[in-house]
Amino acid sequence: MLKLIAILVLSGQLQVAVQQSTGYAEASFENSPTGAQALIAFAEKEIGDSPGGVRIVVGWVDEEAPGEHIGKALDDLGIKTGLVPPDDIQAAIAENQLTAPSARAVALADEKRFGFLYGRKKK
Repeated sequence: MLKLIAILVLSGQLQVAVQQSTGYAEASFENSPTGAQALIAFAEKEIGDSPGGVRIVVGWVDEEAPGEHIGKALDDLGIKTGLVPPDDIQAAIAENQLTAPSARAVALADEKRFGFLYGRKKK
């Protein structure tokens, strides 16, 4: 089964949600080069074995939030990412009754749009 790593870029933070068999392992890091490296290390540790592959998506709610740190870190590793736009994240927050933007909202938005990739049907 394809596993999901979702990243939310905020002005001062990078949040990540890594799909697990029982939900998501979540963490936050400083939006800096060091924080981006720590996020990648966390995601690698948490993803474990994924014979079905991994999909990495990046979302944002503020167009002004600097995403260059995580973008460069992923690009340096040759990792391609999907993008989740702010409207999809806001819809996921409302539909799932979340209290604030989070990396989990990014994951839920991507799953809704691309559920077929994860073996799920669109709602």
